[in-house]
Amino acid sequence: MSDAAWQEFLLKLTDLMGARECVFGGGQGGHTNELFAPHSDPDYVTRYLDVYHQQNDIMRAVADQGAGAITLADDLPEISDFRRSDFYNLYCVPQKFIHALALNLASSTGWYGTLVINTSSEITGTQIEQLRALAPDLQAAVERWRWLAQLQVANRMTLSTLDLAGQGAMLLDRSGRVLDCNDTAQSMLADGRLLLRDGQIGCAETESHQTLVSLIAHCLAQPDQGGGRAKLSGSDGDMIVQCVPFLAEMHYAAPQRPSAILMITDPRHRIRQRLRGLTQRFGLTRAEIELALAVLETGNRKAAAQMRGVSDATARAQLTSIFDKTGVRRQTELVRLLMYDG
Repeated sequence: MSDAAWQEFLLKLTDLMGARECVFGGGQGGHTNELFAPHSDPDYVTRYLDVYHQQNDIMRAVADQGAGAITLADDLPEISDFRRSDFYNLYCVPQKFIHALALNLASSTGWYGTLVINTSSEITGTQIEQLRALAPDLQAAVERWRWLAQLQVANRMTLSTLDLAGQGAMLLDRSGRVLDCNDTAQSMLADGRLLLRDGQIGCAETESHQTLVSLIAHCLAQPDQGGGRAKLSGSDGDMIVQCVPFLAEMHYAAPQRPSAILMITDPRHRIRQRLRGLTQRFGLTRAEIELALAVLETGNRKAAAQMRGVSDATARAQLTSIFDKTGVRRQTELVRLLMYDG
């Protein structure tokens, strides 16, 4: 189900087959998008991709045998010309890739590839039977692997689209653990509006935490009811969360498959982004940012102080510091700075 797992599998297969190297590669539309060769020197792999891939006539002949075919390279009519090629003599021979046994693998997603077992001695009947026995499981693994990759691309597009809308989003597995999240959700985690403990999402405030946990649990337990929404209250303002079932077009169980998507709407998101930029630009403190938000919301310093739970004297001192750092002189100028570039 992962690239790392293929590398580990190929190492074990090389030992099982008594081979020099087991290589696995393929892609969409005839392009080599993936190539796993865990025993090979990385410089050789780079040279293959940059130079020899286009000259590998024997692999084109193997691919022509069709999906599911097991091919002994020595039996191909192209083998004589292949052994005279630069690819064979400058790439294969130095690595003792003298003989090869290949299995073509394909996915319904349009991906096509080949597993090649390279040996220094002639391929035996036992090796052929071993590969034939593994072939059905390898085909099933490739199908799941490519479907998962396609799903991950679609998931990332979903998260990115919600990012553009200024909405936080998290994909949750069937246990409620976070699989992935967009940048907006990451910022909510970074500033403490949301918390992540042991892979589970939550809030600092107890009541809001219980509300969020219950919302997620209900959505996962009863997906046919379409999920639900709730309001989370916090010291930095309210957020609206909605948890809905994530209906993936996959027909098998997988730990990496999302079961729900949690969408978080913060009415102050865009102004927070603006303040984050101003903080980096002018060096505003957290207290000054919170006061600036309160001034923007209430329209005056005294109401902002009351909203923040600080004295008017404290608010006046913080506002003076904001003015000094930003160069503005009036609250109207501060509001303009908060709302617009300049």
